[in-house]
Amino acid sequence: MPILDLAQTMEPHWLWESYPFVSQSYYRDDEFLEFGYHWRGSGFSFVSSPGWKTLGGGLIGSYRLSDFAGIANVVDAPPSSPAGAPDFKQLLLNLPRRDILLIRTGHSDSISNRRPEYWLRAPVFLPECAAAIAEAGYRHVAIDFSCDDIPAFRPNGEGGYRNPNGGFRSEIHARGILLTENCLNLAALDQPEIFFAALPYSIPNSATAPCRPIALTRWPSEAPRLIDVSTPIFNHWRWKFDVRQGRSLKNGDGADEIHFLITGHGFTHCDAPCHMRKAAATIQQLPNEGLDRFIREAVIVDFSDLQLPFPITRELLARRLGDRYRPGDIIVLRSDLTNKLGYESTEWHLKAPNLEREAAEFIAELEPSAVSLDFPQDFIAREMPTRHVCNHEFVAHHAIFAAGIPFVEDLKNLGDVRVERPMLLAVPMRTSCSDGAPMRAVMVEW
Repeated sequence: MPILDLAQTMEPHWLWESYPFVSQSYYRDDEFLEFGYHWRGSGFSFVSSPGWKTLGGGLIGSYRLSDFAGIANVVDAPPSSPAGAPDFKQLLLNLPRRDILLIRTGHSDSISNRRPEYWLRAPVFLPECAAAIAEAGYRHVAIDFSCDDIPAFRPNGEGGYRNPNGGFRSEIHARGILLTENCLNLAALDQPEIFFAALPYSIPNSATAPCRPIALTRWPSEAPRLIDVSTPIFNHWRWKFDVRQGRSLKNGDGADEIHFLITGHGFTHCDAPCHMRKAAATIQQLPNEGLDRFIREAVIVDFSDLQLPFPITRELLARRLGDRYRPGDIIVLRSDLTNKLGYESTEWHLKAPNLEREAAEFIAELEPSAVSLDFPQDFIAREMPTRHVCNHEFVAHHAIFAAGIPFVEDLKNLGDVRVERPMLLAVPMRTSCSDGAPMRAVMVEW
């Protein structure tokens, strides 16, 4: 199933205050290589909902998962700029009824977002275009340019730019429609419909969130069932997260934003092998920058009936897996740890199952696309809150990483999956960090 990456790479930028950074590094004599991320409401590929700039407007969490992932119409924008409502009415005439619309202008493919021209020379959609889009029934629109202003950086107010597409975004939101901005590579879409996913990072009570838009060019079903298996972020007693209210409409600001700062591998995320092995593959070196490893059919190995904590031995794993594994599957290990104890519990570490070295080596022999789980896989993780643990002590991690296999970690709700072979749609944010990334993960029952 070909997967097209439609996301811009998140990196330090002269305008956007959202950026990745390295929080630990082998080159600073740290034990691990570890990403960090700072989110300030917008930047690069991101989703926004009406509550961003309208008090009482809907937040991202009030929308269905199917509003972010589903079959989408792909259209070329009208050649006129500014484009008006009549242009869009003609453009959308006689299209199959879908919830998601991708509007391709070619702008982001021709001008880098490093250049001011990315804003100054963008096509313009008049606010009235939103009415035609809403009348056609769309709930989510994706575009390949930015609606952000460039603020005046000079003390005398010079140097700013008022984006003419800000009115289009405001009217899209006024109609209750989600908007994904700054898509890339839309020129690669050579068919009128795709399966599109712009899954927002799971930030409670937020109206904006980073995402990594992707497209599938083939899909098995018109109406898949989507199950959210991500752990939403919050201020945690152990993980170095700072989640707080940024700008606030109630306080008279022009927007409502939840900001966050990550400095480690907590909540739902992926590990590339270089996270613990200096010379191993980075996430950029994985096929399709990780997408081909993290979006696959999955086989779930269920241990949720066992009393916590317990070891997962080679024999136990082999018996419960049986003959269900197919080459290239993602192996998902289910314990229901988070659902039973809560991710915020200090017992989440102390009562976690652990993957014994021989069991990890058995998995490595199978060569799955990735290993995904809902518990900390190494026994030594129980001691992390109370002492410094060393890289070499993570024996299960190393056994998997030595085979070049990445992890998807800290899932939940795996018991909600009803089918034998779901697809894991785990989409890492596309950043310049190399050891892994925060991600949003859903199970798809086609």
